[in-house]
Amino acid sequence: MTVAVPAGTSADGLRLPAAQAAAAPPRMSFRTVALPAGAITPEGGGTGLLELLAGRQDPVSWVRHGRGLVGWGRALCLEAAGTDRIEALRAAWRATVYASWWRDALVRPGTGPVALGTIAFSPDSAAASVLIVPRVIVGLDDAGAWLTTAVAEGEAHPDAAEVLAHMRPPASGGATASSPGAPVISPGALSETDYLATVAEVQRRMTAGEARKVVLARDLLVTPAAPLATGDLLRRLGASYPSCWTFAVDAMVGATPELLVRLENRHLASRVLAGTARRHPGDAAARAREAERLAGWLAASAKNRAEHELARASAISALEPLCSMVEAQPPRVLTLPNVLHLATDITGVVAGDTGALSLVGALHPTAAVCGTPTAAAARIIAEVEGMDRGRYAGPVGWVDWHGEGEWCIALRSAALPPGGAGPQAPARVFGGGGIMPDSVPADELAETKAKMRPVLAALGANI
Repeated sequence: MTVAVPAGTSADGLRLPAAQAAAAPPRMSFRTVALPAGAITPEGGGTGLLELLAGRQDPVSWVRHGRGLVGWGRALCLEAAGTDRIEALRAAWRATVYASWWRDALVRPGTGPVALGTIAFSPDSAAASVLIVPRVIVGLDDAGAWLTTAVAEGEAHPDAAEVLAHMRPPASGGATASSPGAPVISPGALSETDYLATVAEVQRRMTAGEARKVVLARDLLVTPAAPLATGDLLRRLGASYPSCWTFAVDAMVGATPELLVRLENRHLASRVLAGTARRHPGDAAARAREAERLAGWLAASAKNRAEHELARASAISALEPLCSMVEAQPPRVLTLPNVLHLATDITGVVAGDTGALSLVGALHPTAAVCGTPTAAAARIIAEVEGMDRGRYAGPVGWVDWHGEGEWCIALRSAALPPGGAGPQAPARVFGGGGIMPDSVPADELAETKAKMRPVLAALGANI
């Protein structure tokens, strides 16, 4: 399927600094049409959203339980960096929406103008924070499926029937989990020995009173034996972790369990995860017994309860100034295929016209991915972690034309090289955990491995 490229832009669409877009916004045209009943089905049948990404290297994805958004191509990219990067993107997107026009007969969350974003964890990161407007988005919710196309003003939208006819590209022929030749796994910024020493150093600094909790991350470089299409990687993640948000934005991919904020009709929802128990391989009956035992241990663990309470309190404190009402449920245990977490679900009603990106800016970085106090934990991370996290542990999600949307934290994730992972082009896989003064360093290392397992398995690797 070919979509016309505006004069003076590349095949990747228009790329603008957020400040420039806010001052002189691009004029875009969006069109949303309903797809026939049954054109896309949730979870399986060969017509699911993630199946549309087979063989693709340029996808965007936001899918949970078979519903959400996928897309490809790039009509517009807004970029920002530094301390004000989230606010700059918010202002640029708002200006772009005001300067654009669209047709949308459905008017549901995710229809009409939509941008998908991935935001750097640190204001000092070399990685750009971006909002991407795909040329094509296919969405699915409980009411049905839709197609949104985006072009520069004055350009013709592609015919919906023609897009439908080309929605399923041929298989990539790339590596699969059963392909000969295991991926090569190499240390990232810290070896396992160095990571253990870093955990001990952080504990020393916490004991000295510098912080109460610090979240440390580590990375691995994973080089597949054969090219692996990004769309195929996403299909594997979605099949293995359907209850997580399977995401892809600007080569940042993953399957995250942690909802930062969802905003719809001024009502927000957030989920705080902190405190972890690792699961182990076994048959279904053995894993069920283990999960029950671990859930009891996790709920009774003083270390994990204290870690969770710090993250829970930080989220509530960040949301209260922006909301007319905030309510937090008691902590519960969330069971995932690789780990169990202590989880708190938070709901609220925003005050005034507060949008999703404003909430994202208030919440990030949470104590679940940074620590407490925030400034002290961030300083320690920058001094001892030995790497630029890039977009890992930063916000990832989507925003619509009236500022609402859904954002998670980019966990269980990897940064892919341009063109996707393959020989000579390793994926950078991340994992982390909250360090407390009474943490056991070897257990923290094992926790990072458990959290890396979803993406490693999708890449055909294991540790």
